Parts: sequence; structure tokens; C-alpha cells
Amino acid sequence: MPYKRPRFVKGKILRNSGHGIFYRMEVALPDRVEFAPGQFAMVSGWPGNDPLLPRPLAIFRAGGNRTSATVEFVYKVVGRGTALLSGLHEGDPLSITLPLGHGFELGDRDRIWWLAGGGVGFATVFPAGVALEEGRGDFEMFLGARTRHQLPPGEWIPGASLPGRVHLCTDDGTAGFFGTVGGALRERLDGLKASDRGRLAVLACGPREMLREISEAALPLDIPVQVSLENHMACGFGVCWGCVTAVRDGEKSAYRRVCKEGPVFDAREIVW
Repeated sequence: MPYKRPRFVKGKILRNSGHGIFYRMEVALPDRVEFAPGQFAMVSGWPGNDPLLPRPLAIFRAGGNRTSATVEFVYKVVGRGTALLSGLHEGDPLSITLPLGHGFELGDRDRIWWLAGGGVGFATVFPAGVALEEGRGDFEMFLGARTRHQLPPGEWIPGASLPGRVHLCTDDGTAGFFGTVGGALRERLDGLKASDRGRLAVLACGPREMLREISEAALPLDIPVQVSLENHMACGFGVCWGCVTAVRDGEKSAYRRVCKEGPVFDAREIVW
């Protein structure tokens, strides 16, 4: 039976292929896992205890049948942990806890969805794009990086085969829109029909400044925004309270654990 609650499992790498600083890893699991786009796993597989903590990776796909199960991750090498993961090969074992966190909510099928990913945030919005593509949802994707070499491979981007669906943004203007994801989204908003604007919802993951810029552009227009925060995580399941973020709680503020109550929040909740 597939499981939806977090479990610690041992996996085995089936594929871990690189494309520059980007990697796509497929892992065999003992049982099939069900997840919501935006949920993640805590993953480790390097020998020894250095680094001590596993790394959070967004779940890209999961599949399987009665006899086999797999999970797939798309990730960017940004530090020592992900560099060690990128050096693993077919047959190497992994320790994985999944599925973790609160994911995106995609219940309203009549929506127009804009998915925004900056930096490593593309890996979190990709699964939402896959789910919307499979459900024939109406979506566009905005992906940003400092320069074109830090953008994910086009063949990995959900919906990239349809012209006009994917908008690339670079800080140095070497690919697509010359500027930030927030700037591109705001420009696209200015040209949107009022009828389409009323159906629009935004899902975003990336640097906090990017998420704030998107929220400031969309929320005053009554466009709902769900943001996935990228706070550093230690345990991944809410025990250590090391990844908290401030949220609005009535007239006061409170703290919520990004790994447990998040990583996805309604942008109206966040104290920016």
C-alpha cells in the first residue's frame, strides 16, 4: 500500500545524471509514496557522519506498482551536501525520510496558475507544473537566476514544449527577461485581462526577497499567493525548531516551523 505519512526508508540509486550544476536522481524505494507538490524529503547517502545532517530535496515525481516503487529528485549543487549527493552512482544506498512538510494546494481546477522559481526554488515548483500538466491545468512558469548558466535545463522544465508557457529571467540579461522573477511577473500582470486576473493564483519558491516582491505585486490585486520558504533545516520534521518563521496571528505574531507547518504558506500569513 502507498504511504502518505513520513517514513524513514532505505533506498537505492537507479540514476543520478548531471547537467552542469543540475542533477536528476531516481531512487528505488521499498514501497510507493504519495505526496503533494511542494513536499520534500530529507536525504543522505555519503559515507561517514560529515556532514552530519541530511539535506532537504523537493520530491519531483513518485511512481511504482505492486512490485516496485521509485521517487525522483531534481536538485542543484549549491553546497557540500548536494555536491556529495551528486557524486553518488547507480546502486549506492540512500537514507531518506519522506514525505515531509505541507505542500501546495491545487484544488481549484478553474484557476490560471503562475509558478515562480528563483535560485534552487525551481525544484519545488516543478512538481506543481507536472501535476498541472497531467491534469490539463492552465499554467505558466517563471524561472530566474543570476545568469543563464544557472538556469535549469530546458528539457527538465514541465510545459516547456508549449511556446509562451515558460518565462526565463536573468539578473544579467543573458537569457530571457532582463531582471528578477518578480519584475517579470509584475510586467506580465500589467498586460493581463481583468477576467484572467480574477482567476489567477501564484505558487512561488525562491529567495525571500523574491517571494516578498511577488507578494507585494499580487496580493493588493486579490491574487492568492502560496510561497514555499527556504529556511535552513536540521531535523526536517519539526522537533528542533531550527527553521521557524514569523507569521501573523490575529493582531500579534507567532512562529511556525517551515519543515512542519510549511514549507508552503499563504503569503498573507508571512511577516516579511
